Amino acid sequence: MSARSVAVDNLLHMRISISDLRPLLVQGRIFVAQGTKNIEQSGLGFPDDTEIRVQVGLRIEPYTTYWNKSAKNIVTMGAFSYTHSVLPLNFEVGRYSSIAKGLKFMGAKHPVEWVSTSPVFYNQQALVATYQQDHQAGIPAQEFDASKGRVFIGNDVWIGENVTLGHGISIGDGAVIASNAVVTKDVEPFSIVGGIPAQKIRDRFEPQVIRSLQETRWWDYAPELVASSDVTSPEKFAQSLNRQIESGTVQPYRPDALGYSEFESALGS
Repeated sequence: MSARSVAVDNLLHMRISISDLRPLLVQGRIFVAQGTKNIEQSGLGFPDDTEIRVQVGLRIEPYTTYWNKSAKNIVTMGAFSYTHSVLPLNFEVGRYSSIAKGLKFMGAKHPVEWVSTSPVFYNQQALVATYQQDHQAGIPAQEFDASKGRVFIGNDVWIGENVTLGHGISIGDGAVIASNAVVTKDVEPFSIVGGIPAQKIRDRFEPQVIRSLQETRWWDYAPELVASSDVTSPEKFAQSLNRQIESGTVQPYRPDALGYSEFESALGS
C-alpha cells in the first residue's frame, strides 16, 4: 500500500489513486468517463496520481457513470444513474437518475430561530478565543448542529443544470428539478419544481398514473424488461408491468454492488 493511496479524513471518506482504482472500476462496471469509449478505459483519461475520494459506507451498483471531473467523489449510487457534477460525501442517489452540470449545495446551517445566526454563539473558533483573551470576557457557547445533513436523491430523478440543494433534503422518485432552481425543502415524488426558492410547477402525470407507477417500482427492474413495455405511455406501461409482476413472470434486478470494503481492498492491488 502506497502512502499516496489513502488518507482518511474524520472517518468521512478515504482517498484512492485512480491507478489503484481502475481495475475495480472495470470489474464493477463503473464508468469514470473522460474520453472513455468502453468500460476497459474507465478512468484512463486521468493522470495516475489523481486522487478519488470514496464515501465511507457506500454501496454502488454497476452501470453508473461519473462524467469527467465529477469522479472526484464516489458516493452511493444505483444502477443506470449518472452525474456531471461532483457530489458531496453525504449524498445518496437511486437508480435511473440523471444529474446535470453545475449542481451546488448550500453552506453550513445557521440557527435562524435564535436571537442571532452568528457562529460567535455556538461555533467558537480562533476569532472568539482571541476576543475572549484580549478582553478577559467569557462567552458561553450553545449547542447547535451545523452539519449539512445527508441528501437523498430517489429513482428516476432528473436534476437540471445549475441547481442548488439545501440541507438534508430528499427528492422523491420520478421528480424533475428545473435548471437554476434553489431547492430548500423536500420534493414530492413525480413532481416538477423550479424557481427561487423552488416551488411545485405541476405533477408529471395524473394522480392515478403516479400511484400505478409507484406500485410497479419499475426502477427495481432491468432496462430490457422495462423497455419491453410501452415507455412512451406511462398509463399503459404501468398496467403492463403490474400484470407481469402480479403473474410472477418477472423478477427484480439485483446486481452485485460494490461496497466500501471492496474499495479498501483496491488499495493493495
